[in-house]
Amino acid sequence: MVAIALIGAGGVIGRAIRARLESEGHRVRTLGRDICDLTDPAKCAALNLGGAQALVHAGGITEESARTDKAWAHAATGWHKVLERAAAAGIGRVVYVSSAHVYGTMEGTIDEATPPDPRSDYALLHYASEQILRRSGIPGSVLRPSNVYGMPGDLAHFARWALTPYGFPQEAVRDGRIVLKSSGLQMRNFVPAAGVADAASQAVARPHRTLDVANVAGNDTLSMRDFAARVAEATKRTLGADVALDIPAPTPGAALPLPLRFVARDGAKAGDLDAFLCDMLRALAASKES
Repeated sequence: MVAIALIGAGGVIGRAIRARLESEGHRVRTLGRDICDLTDPAKCAALNLGGAQALVHAGGITEESARTDKAWAHAATGWHKVLERAAAAGIGRVVYVSSAHVYGTMEGTIDEATPPDPRSDYALLHYASEQILRRSGIPGSVLRPSNVYGMPGDLAHFARWALTPYGFPQEAVRDGRIVLKSSGLQMRNFVPAAGVADAASQAVARPHRTLDVANVAGNDTLSMRDFAARVAEATKRTLGADVALDIPAPTPGAALPLPLRFVARDGAKAGDLDAFLCDMLRALAASKES
């Protein structure tokens, strides 16, 4: 049994990690924003992590927060202060949930040996958080999942609708139409939040001397247009409603993206994407009716 401090326990990934760790008998102390607000470095510098043997950070930068004025404090300055407190408390391992988008364009074969090439602010800030952890000298793991899916704890206060696994079902129920901004040929790997929790559990238990990097892959790799079609099929099957797909044709002469092969050294995590879509669609429909 390990005493673990957890940042980001309220999110889809954080909730799954907490449930997994507690089911294994670990003692989990959640660090909410009232205790550990990463956008407030002064508060982070006063953080008491005494008694914790490990730290799991599942509250990293999001696509939405990457565009805010406090994004750098969240990803870098506040995180640096937390790691200083972790070192002072004698914490022996840290697990940071990053993003596969640090690799850049998601196409071709991507494994843990692929060099990072962050192209967006979101990816760049995650990579900065990774490097700050590496510089701290605390051993542990960086986890790089691609598109994560899992049911939110509170749909009414959920704010991650920009993410494909949530945005497409929302459009299907709200508008009866899914609109893609491009031809949708780009591919993504979809991994269940429970799979990320499994990787985090393994990382907490694994002895570390340095910081390692592990991709977290799921069984499903789909193009955006195929995922939209899958949402439409699930909507018809679950709610009996038709969904139109508005997908632009590929630009003539434009180079097509390479098929994605997202590889994790520990293998793909099992998940049921269709079951998630059905649950999500039902929840959205119920919310719309209320």
